[in-house]
Amino acid sequence: MKSSMDIVDSQIHFGPGQIDETLAGMNALGISAVLADEFWGLDNWGPGYKLAGGGYRVTSPTTELASWLHPDRFSYVLRVDRLDPEVLPLVRIARDAPNLRAIRMLPGLTAEELRAFAEGAYDPVLAQAEALGLPCFFFIPGRAELVGRYLEKFPGLTIIVDHCGMPMESGVSFLDAETPDADTPSDGADLRAFQAVLDLAEWPNARLKWSHAQGMFGVRDYPFPALWPHLRRAIDAFGADRIMWASDIGGNQTGETWGELLHCLRDCAEFTDDEKAWLLGKTVRTALDWPAGSEVAAC
Repeated sequence: MKSSMDIVDSQIHFGPGQIDETLAGMNALGISAVLADEFWGLDNWGPGYKLAGGGYRVTSPTTELASWLHPDRFSYVLRVDRLDPEVLPLVRIARDAPNLRAIRMLPGLTAEELRAFAEGAYDPVLAQAEALGLPCFFFIPGRAELVGRYLEKFPGLTIIVDHCGMPMESGVSFLDAETPDADTPSDGADLRAFQAVLDLAEWPNARLKWSHAQGMFGVRDYPFPALWPHLRRAIDAFGADRIMWASDIGGNQTGETWGELLHCLRDCAEFTDDEKAWLLGKTVRTALDWPAGSEVAAC
């Protein structure tokens, strides 16, 4: 299927044996490229291995192979753990890896890491990333207000807040920490948490990943008409050129197909063609310095 728009999915998860089927899905939907975070399940957050001292080192064998076989279609992020004693050398090596576009950190997983994040414990890794020009994604559901100090301290670092920056959808919880009380309207959205996300637009190095929105905002009637006023608020705050769409296919918790997650926005009349071009591809390419490749025209 040919597409007149350069569509780039800024987060998918996949693993062994899934390169060809992922590529087939991309071709069917007109998706030019994907940014992959290899993920084999919640039990170990792998593939990877535990380290002495409590750290975890992620590896990315499938996504690396995909990016070697199809460099114009697959790029990837590397999840890094600040508790890894070799985290700074790993970030330096990541900068030089072909088709690796960014690192990703998950301080929102535990109360301990959330406290460490609030106290500035992620400074050394982010200083390294800033010096190397390597963007960083943060998974920090419902605690976007904690990101501001890092945006302020590292103005040369592009920081992307995962999954709308919102608390995880009902029934899905990774965080054993306390979260703010929700100011919850009829559609289930935590407006207080969302305002904290919008406030990050004050910093020009902040970006927002628009994913899991149907779950985060409690809007489940496809094609989600009640969702679009929230995205409009985000565009008004950040601009479409600082928001990137992601399906999170392979990790999406609410059951939609890849095509549904794309076309609910692609076909939505609430946004201009220019806004959709940024949301669906131009923002992630610009933020990650990711040029379109020659294979794109064949999709």
